[in-house]
Amino acid sequence: MSVGTADPAVNANFTVGELSGRWRSPVAAEVFPGIFGIDDFWLHSPFWAIHFNSYQDPDCEGRLFELIITGMFELLDPNPSVEGARNADFSRTKVCLRLFETGLVAAADEVRAGNGHWQPGEWQDVSLGGCSPLDLPGVDECPREYDILGLARSGAQDGSDDRLYFGQRHHDELGSIWTRRAPGLLDYYVVRVVGAPPSVGHGAEWGPSEWTHITSSYSPRQP
Repeated sequence: MSVGTADPAVNANFTVGELSGRWRSPVAAEVFPGIFGIDDFWLHSPFWAIHFNSYQDPDCEGRLFELIITGMFELLDPNPSVEGARNADFSRTKVCLRLFETGLVAAADEVRAGNGHWQPGEWQDVSLGGCSPLDLPGVDECPREYDILGLARSGAQDGSDDRLYFGQRHHDELGSIWTRRAPGLLDYYVVRVVGAPPSVGHGAEWGPSEWTHITSSYSPRQP
């Protein structure tokens, strides 16, 4: 996947206050070859959360998995190597996951992720240990992500259609986002939610009650 500043308007001159709100994918992006995803970020300094849905197709019909991650974040100085990007650190305090595809269920059972007994469509807390078949670390392995952000303003007074770019989050020969700073910006983005969120895929209806239910109803497995 290519990385960089695909939008020439992306810049690093923004404040943490300008990030406050909900940011959601307008379309399902190809996050890995043949795997599509919808990001739904919730930012209100110092808190952050993501609700992510993954699919086998861009029409979001073949569900793979759904996850949430919560924590705190800090906006830092402009990145000296990536034009238009600012460094940002994201702590990870809770990770919950549910699987839909039968092969993923079997793989999670095999490595005993969560409680080691997965059912399609049922949530589990994987904060400790993560889920290795998805390359999803727990907070014990990855307590912090070293990311970068770039903002492209639309010019609208209410901020509608603003675009927020996150850093390339994948493994490469130099490490991962939790062992080194993200090396570049992704070429896909999330848009500021003003009014009704983009309805693509699942999760547009999420709000405080859904967040409260997931974060209060599931606990990590006991050692």
